[in-house]
Amino acid sequence: MATRIGSIIAIADRKSENLLDSLPDESRAKSNIEAISGICRNLLQRRTPILPTAKLVSEEGRKHNPHFPLERTIYNSYQQPLRIWKKAYHDVMNIDADPPIQADEVAKIDTSVMVPSIGNLIDRLKEIVAEVTQRNNVLKKIIDDGVTVPANDESQSLDSDEVVRALGTWLRDTENGPFKLDGTGLRVTGKTPPGTRIMSATLFEILKKFILEYELIQKTRKAREG
Repeated sequence: MATRIGSIIAIADRKSENLLDSLPDESRAKSNIEAISGICRNLLQRRTPILPTAKLVSEEGRKHNPHFPLERTIYNSYQQPLRIWKKAYHDVMNIDADPPIQADEVAKIDTSVMVPSIGNLIDRLKEIVAEVTQRNNVLKKIIDDGVTVPANDESQSLDSDEVVRALGTWLRDTENGPFKLDGTGLRVTGKTPPGTRIMSATLFEILKKFILEYELIQKTRKAREG
């Protein structure tokens, strides 16, 4: 149980760190989110975990810091870090939750005992999962085997799984972040703090290198086929 709770808290910590990375250094928002996350973490690490509400987090924080954000401030301006830790709390308390199913286990799902409408839907989902898995494996093999790293370049080819995980984390965090997503795209708003980081330099370089390697692979394949 301790390992399970520790893993959930570690995930919440990483989400909080990603959120902090999007904020200007030494900003009040950044320091407040760090403080709020610290209180939430402590509430989850108690022998009996406690749900981190805006009121409780504010009360706990102001016991040691009179400048800690008030309840209404947390509710109005810091909902995102609070949602991260509320989700962690529910994951901790939901001890009966099934573990995530692995891709290779999807094909083993028996739909013959299901209602036809549901069985047909599951069969279609199994086909989609198999197709996506195959494409990922092919892409990973192309990147692993097809890219030649120059002798004077000490960097290694990127792991496609790592790229997808990094981009997935950024997409999820950005969707609920300080930007606005509408029909025209992802935009800054009047509420976006000046200097807010859109994307970390690390992720940008990972994506740029990934695309460059992919384009190189495509050119090499076309040259061989030609």
